[in-house]
Amino acid sequence: MRIAIFETLNDHTAAIVLDGNILYRPDIARKGARELSQAVFGNAIEAIIATEWFFNEAFFNECKARDWPLTIVLVNKRQPSNAHVAMAMKAGVKLIGTAEEEGVSCFVSGLRVLERSVKQDLIPHETYSPSKSKSVTLIGSGLVNLITAYALMNKGFSVKLIDASPDPRSQPSWEELGCSSGGGNARMFTLSEMDNYNCRTVHADMNCLFSKDISEQGWNIFGSKELNAQELNWIDEFQSVPVWLADQFNEDIFSLNAESWKYWQTWIDADPDLFAGSLYKNEILRVYADQGNYEAAVARQNGIDATKKIATNAEIAKEQPALKDAIDAGQIAGGVYVHGFTVGIHAFIDGLIGRLETKGAVFQWDTPIKGMRHNGIGQVTHLVSDVADYTVDNLVVSPGCYAGELLSTTACKGKIGGVLGAWLTLPCPEGELNNSLKLARKGHIVEDANITISKDETGNSAIIIGSGYGFTGFDPSNIDAELLGKMYDGVIDTAEKYFPSLYQKMVENGTLRDSLKYCVRPWTATSLGLFETLENNNGNKCIVTGGHNTGGFAQAPSIAIAVCSALEGSPHQMHYDYHPERFTQFQMETSYRNFDVRTVA
Repeated sequence: MRIAIFETLNDHTAAIVLDGNILYRPDIARKGARELSQAVFGNAIEAIIATEWFFNEAFFNECKARDWPLTIVLVNKRQPSNAHVAMAMKAGVKLIGTAEEEGVSCFVSGLRVLERSVKQDLIPHETYSPSKSKSVTLIGSGLVNLITAYALMNKGFSVKLIDASPDPRSQPSWEELGCSSGGGNARMFTLSEMDNYNCRTVHADMNCLFSKDISEQGWNIFGSKELNAQELNWIDEFQSVPVWLADQFNEDIFSLNAESWKYWQTWIDADPDLFAGSLYKNEILRVYADQGNYEAAVARQNGIDATKKIATNAEIAKEQPALKDAIDAGQIAGGVYVHGFTVGIHAFIDGLIGRLETKGAVFQWDTPIKGMRHNGIGQVTHLVSDVADYTVDNLVVSPGCYAGELLSTTACKGKIGGVLGAWLTLPCPEGELNNSLKLARKGHIVEDANITISKDETGNSAIIIGSGYGFTGFDPSNIDAELLGKMYDGVIDTAEKYFPSLYQKMVENGTLRDSLKYCVRPWTATSLGLFETLENNNGNKCIVTGGHNTGGFAQAPSIAIAVCSALEGSPHQMHYDYHPERFTQFQMETSYRNFDVRTVA
């Protein structure tokens, strides 16, 4: 979207607000209607953010004559006057009045309101209608689709799930499985999962993640391998998200986390056996190596109502004996207990599959789906595999990282890249750690770690460390062995520094590296998930979900409800927040460098 600001910004606001799609001409507000018209129409401006009214009737008359699609966001303590509203309406100009938000620049407030307006317009309300069939085929049997299938069956839908991997209950090699079943036996919910990873502050080394390898705190795990055009486009989109919009995306993600938390609590109460059988542990302890990071993080957790208790090091050492050595060595600055829980995900998945089968769900394993076949008007009619074509009624696609051509006819094409994380399992006697942890080591090669109370593959009590960010793009071969080794070393260093006695036992018995493995998480360039609804044949729907980075488990209940809502013909906020064209429609498709600048008479 092409946006103009015609008033003076201070340096701080300018650094946050100004970007490639913003025309900044602070002189225009004082130069009259002709100069205003030249700036707007000559630069194809679609929206103006303003704090004062400098528009006159001549300008609106020209907007009307040109049938110009203009939005004016007036950020002021007063609403627009009746005369201003009438003038805008007569010209067909959309006028949005909004108040400045506390602690936020008025121009940032205006941009946020404008972006929300564009987002809500992506899906006209009248397009909602219920699907005609109660039959749903789900492509992918990862955790998100399993929980979606469970919610659908509770709503009276019949479901069939097709997956490229073998049945995880048959205990194949982890390398044959996807992220859910092939990763570590650990998943975590907190209210700040899936947070935004775009630059959210202005600094001199912005957007450096992909120019540095993981040993330099970057995300390059592909080494010297040349990335393809699609992967470079993904990185370009990642780096194009402005600071203020990254903050907005983060707020939207956390809002959906809060919604999902309510669904999780209801489910835990309704089916305690499923969670008890999955090593359910309530409450998460967040610990921090750096004092400044600790203080900022506590403020953040307070801000989203996540905090349950601030913990001193003395309290942590008493309540979590496994951390006493790290505290004595000065590795921990402090901690905070927050709302959340963890489960051993492999047992959870086994239990959920069993419940689905009992309800009548059909599973088809070892069946890669290569694409979707369409009729003459673009509606999905068949799924294509090497074995056969499958007819479908309703379709839900949650493809994980490497979708190939499966999403080639959707707006989600090219949106999901892979980001690798590593796992290490440490045997740990029961009672040594009584809450699962989030550990922050600012500036470390694997600076954010989830440490989950679970069991190892032999069924013994263990803790599982999961950490690291390495961009693999759209190709599973984009993993440099040496850089992967450095990530493994970083996870091992976390084990050594924070659980020295457990670490030493593994060194002595020679099993330290035996449990090392990785999984590749589906990630979008905006850190937002994806939710796309397409019309299927015979009045049914094709829905695509995915790209939830570190939050697929956390948000799975909300994703499931959003799928049910779409099939039932009802709107859900996720449909808008995770629309695959949300960012591109607002920011990228019409950037300032592509403006058609022309003279206006």
